[in-house]
Formats: sequence, structure tokens, C-alpha cells
Amino acid sequence: MKLKVVTPDRVVLETEDVEAVYAQTVDGDVGILPRHIPMVTPLAIDVLRFVKQGQKEQIAIMGGILRTNGKEVSVLADAAELATEIDLVRAQQAKERAEARLRQLNSTVDEGRAKLAMTRALTRIRLKQTKP
Repeated sequence: MKLKVVTPDRVVLETEDVEAVYAQTVDGDVGILPRHIPMVTPLAIDVLRFVKQGQKEQIAIMGGILRTNGKEVSVLADAAELATEIDLVRAQQAKERAEARLRQLNSTVDEGRAKLAMTRALTRIRLKQTKP
């Protein structure tokens, strides 16, 4: 299968011969193998995993939509980052800022935005700290 990950700003990943793709959708995990039935599903903020030439690889996906026809898997993401693009120190600082906002919930703090910031930071940290 072909895998393509695109954001509004750029093509983050485009690769041939992917053996499997695993993603976290808003409804749960999904695994896609060649000849999967056609599907479109919204994605959660999480790590997208795929297997290429027997090697497990990962990419951080910050929400979006996954579409497959069994021959291609396309991800239209709000944002996406390869592990090599993630600054671990910056991600940990973002996590700390989100934690501080969540501790001081009041009328000036948007709880939903703070939780999303926390989820994005944790996703980046998890991708950077784990081996595929």
C-alpha cells in the first residue's frame, strides 16, 4: 500500500510498500492491511504506526481524517510530525504549561484548549521517547 500524510502546510510523509497502518480514531484503534475495505474516519491526536519492509515506524498525528481504498492510505492531518522533528525539551515545557493551566481552572482558562494542548504534548513526548 501507499501511505501519504499531508497537513495544510506540507506533505509530511509519502511512502510506497507499506505493509500495515495502525491508527487511533475517535472511536478506537484501527488496523489497515492491503485490500482493506474503503473507509473514511476521523483521527484522534495520537501516534500513527506503520510497517514498511518489516520495520515499525511512527509519526505524531494531531487529529484529522484517514481515508483508505485498500491500495492507498491517506491521512489529512491538522498537524503531523516525525520523531526527528520533535524537540523533547519543548514538548515537556508545553506539557508543564498545560498542567499549570489545568490546575488553575477559572473563567480565563479554556479547559478544552488546555486538555488538547496536554494531549498534543504527551503525544510528542511518547513518540520521541519510544522506539517503534
